[in-house]
Amino acid sequence: MSSRKSWVDFRLKERKVGDLPSGGDPLWALVYPQGYEVGMANLGVHSVYRALRERGVAAERFFKSPFPDISVENDRPISDFRLLTASVVYEPDMTSLLSMLKKWRIPATWIEREEKDSPILGVGGGISYINPLGLSKYADFIALGDGEEIFDHLVDAVRDFFRHHGNRRRLWETLAENASFFVPPIHLEQLVKGRPLSRKKSICLDLSAAAGKSTWITPRSVFPDSFLVETQRGCYRKCPFCTIPACFGPPRTRPKDLVLKDIDAAKEYGALRLGIIAPESGDYPWISDVIATVRQQDISVSFASLRLDSLTPEMLEVLSQSGQRTLTVAPETGDDELRKKCGKPFTQELIIEKLKLAREKGITKTKMYFMLGLPNETVEHILETARFISLVRRETGLKTVASFSIFVPKPQTPWQDNEFSSLETIETKTRLLRKNLLKTGTSGVELRFPSYREADEEYNLAWCLADSDLVFTRKKKARHDTILVKRQLELLGFQRNIPDRGEGV
Repeated sequence: MSSRKSWVDFRLKERKVGDLPSGGDPLWALVYPQGYEVGMANLGVHSVYRALRERGVAAERFFKSPFPDISVENDRPISDFRLLTASVVYEPDMTSLLSMLKKWRIPATWIEREEKDSPILGVGGGISYINPLGLSKYADFIALGDGEEIFDHLVDAVRDFFRHHGNRRRLWETLAENASFFVPPIHLEQLVKGRPLSRKKSICLDLSAAAGKSTWITPRSVFPDSFLVETQRGCYRKCPFCTIPACFGPPRTRPKDLVLKDIDAAKEYGALRLGIIAPESGDYPWISDVIATVRQQDISVSFASLRLDSLTPEMLEVLSQSGQRTLTVAPETGDDELRKKCGKPFTQELIIEKLKLAREKGITKTKMYFMLGLPNETVEHILETARFISLVRRETGLKTVASFSIFVPKPQTPWQDNEFSSLETIETKTRLLRKNLLKTGTSGVELRFPSYREADEEYNLAWCLADSDLVFTRKKKARHDTILVKRQLELLGFQRNIPDRGEGV
């Protein structure tokens, strides 16, 4: 095999964290439908690989690029694998996975694969918490929720499948015995006919049972040379647009002693940077201990998410000491009242105060995330956002990037019933923002506007019905009926786990 098509250079740069069994059985392809650099920044990829290897499974990784046809571990061709499981984190990953199957000449649907005795395809990941219905035409099984509670059942079922010469029906039936598996070949007909399935998301409440750390450290990651450490799952906040508090289980924290132990070991593994993984890093009860330990270890740190009202001087100091010069924040809108309805009850004054403090600590640039098309958003809200961006630049002196996305209502969230904006509406608001920011004459502001096509695709994928066709062209989109999707999710057994529809805390 030519060196041009080999993962050898990538393997040489990977540093494993701890010892894991080699070899094993069965041969199992772990598919991530994005590039290697993105996948290696996803702690879920690390955790699933570790869990399977610890159970003696010969797991090997496949990424969409640069070499999708061969495994990272051994350059083994995908044709050697009878079992594929894919991590589908975001809606566009669904169609990305289908494109990989097409490239591999593996039939996309479970019906076609059964007819042609093609590989089994299982799916898990973030989409399984929100709306897994769109995958029901394609996946042999979908693991719902956290993996820790269901790995043993899955591995036992797969080994039984191989012992019985690839008996698909036996595998489907065995997996369906566990309520945290949605098995379309068994369940789809019942669901379409309106019969309840009583499936449930597996939620790991005791995070001491979770791996919670990197399996590899590599410079070829969007978090280069970083050791990732998980501190929390779920979110205490109740932002009504967000799927995390609505879909991913109650807030639960990883024990302080385990987190600090992992941080202590980071440099031993050759990490140059520590990555704290949590929906909101500042909400971790022992974040001050984390910061103190980071300083003792003299290692750089980054936080996956920072909320302005939980941002402390100590956090800003450790970020600056780590060489970070850009602070990313998400005001969502320039209007205080609309921001409060988004679950973020902090004012323009507080935002500017925090950004000024950041500049004092050595930060030179801010990247602010805003949304267009929020529920009840008016022209005045758009004008206020333009004024606010200009105000931030003038008052703080920070170079300012204002990055806009389009609000996409997601199933199971409090704002699921709100409208998705039309192209005309978004274009009008975009022109208004540009025009009014130009009027201010403010320099040092960069505006980044979203792709409506991508947001529209995300919306359609988010609201797929069971047995939907995910093939997108300009003339054909996945059919979606939000009322029926909500009904099918109820039949599946999904329940919202947020306590109420409040505006946030």
